[in-house]
Amino acid sequence: MTVYQQPLGIAIILLFGLLGGRLARRIKMPMVVGYVLMGLLLSPSVFNIIPESLNQELEVIKIMGLGMIALMIGSELEIKKLRKIASSVVWITVVQIVGASVIVFCVMYYILNLPLTVSLLLGAMATATAPASPVAVIREYNAKGNFTSTLLGVVALDDALCIIFFGMVSAVVSILLEGSVFGLNIALEPLIEVFSSMLLGVVTGLLLLLILRFLKNRPQTVVVLLGIALLNSGIANALHLSPLLVNMVTGFVVTNLYPHHIFQYFEDVELPIYIIFFTLAGASLHLDVLAANWVPAAVYIVARGVGKVGGSFLGARLANADIIVQKYIGFAMFSKAGVTIGLLMLVQGRFPELAVIITAIELAAVTVCEICGPMGTRYALISSGETNPPVSS
Repeated sequence: MTVYQQPLGIAIILLFGLLGGRLARRIKMPMVVGYVLMGLLLSPSVFNIIPESLNQELEVIKIMGLGMIALMIGSELEIKKLRKIASSVVWITVVQIVGASVIVFCVMYYILNLPLTVSLLLGAMATATAPASPVAVIREYNAKGNFTSTLLGVVALDDALCIIFFGMVSAVVSILLEGSVFGLNIALEPLIEVFSSMLLGVVTGLLLLLILRFLKNRPQTVVVLLGIALLNSGIANALHLSPLLVNMVTGFVVTNLYPHHIFQYFEDVELPIYIIFFTLAGASLHLDVLAANWVPAAVYIVARGVGKVGGSFLGARLANADIIVQKYIGFAMFSKAGVTIGLLMLVQGRFPELAVIITAIELAAVTVCEICGPMGTRYALISSGETNPPVSS
């Protein structure tokens, strides 16, 4: 690829991505759906305008976008808000994780007759909810209120519990495959990852608080925030921790210890980064994989959806949450991308003999959920009555 092919590719992504978003807005769909669909059209699966090589070269922008989103999730978790909804967040998160994993496992194992180990891992991976799409839709529709705060809390906690749960299931699968003894180190590994990610987030959050004392204006603050998002992601990756968790905790620390809402400054730069992030996400989708595995993928998607919606309703009911939260929060939990891809990489490295079928089903599910997920979030937010006129674009 020549030096000018990359800027040409970025130009195409920005211009066509924005066009897709505006067309989506015209037909009452979230703009993020337009970005993803335009990326799919430009992908190797359709017109092959964005080659796989360009997608990989622009990985840093996707990392920055996900870091920004995680920081914004953390910034919404103010302690004074969490006191009112903490019980609901915990109950909803735990019950929908259990619901999605159990239903997917039972359907994969007893109906599709997949191997026990494959069914267990698919059940564990079904618990992951991608935070990027819900946050983008919340920002687009300027949603605020009890329902929105609960949704952000659930999305944040889901990431941590998903890592722990997947680690526990992976340990069981290792025992089934290798006949190894369940050791304390295997049991503690996911807990250590989550704790270490949170600790790193606290450290960088305190570092950011120190730096903010010396910043003079908004543009400088935006530069530092972007730098922190990348710093957290880079260090987390080097230490085999969760970049999402690290950035979420950093946002949480700063928003509860700093008197100003600085993360709203991201609005100065977020639109081009969001367009590139979601258009590239669309360009990463695999229609060929979906076509080749549509039956198990369709069954998996329906089973996961039932578990997410039913589990969220039951959890909210057990917590005596607001009736609006009970009825609609499950519909905002369909998105599936970043965390799932990370878990897939773990499966491919740790269980290569199981990776082929799991990767096929999960990638097919991601293709559908990345398009349908934002629609579910839009429906939930509008039904909750907490949306405001969409921000200008």
